[in-house]
Amino acid sequence: MKSKFMMFAMMLSLALLTACGNGGETEAEMNHDNPGEDEVHALEVDLEVPETAEAGDTVEFSAHVHSNGEDITDADKVMYEVLSGEESLENIEAQHDADGVYTMEYTFEEAGTYTVISHVDAMQLHTMPQAEITVE
Repeated sequence: MKSKFMMFAMMLSLALLTACGNGGETEAEMNHDNPGEDEVHALEVDLEVPETAEAGDTVEFSAHVHSNGEDITDADKVMYEVLSGEESLENIEAQHDADGVYTMEYTFEEAGTYTVISHVDAMQLHTMPQAEITVE
């Protein structure tokens, strides 16, 4: 009776160990330091907007779009939104210049404090960094 119980316990242990296996993946495939195609991409945007401008002057906005140290030259969309308070004044699509930098020129007609938001879609991600500009 004791030997049957020991045999049952061993078979149960073997079944549990088999169920907890790695499914045939090698150590390299399971290594999170080498994720391969499952690599996580971080969409980063460095928005450049002048702090001040004069009414009637044309200023340039630029957004450097990059991910994991590489420039994104083929973003799905880069658009600048200009707001006065809570009111959206304009949405303008930016053009890619070079090296992941998307630029746009804009003329502020009136003095005030404005918010510029860059809406960036790339790699199935979306980010919206913003900056303020004071127009005198």
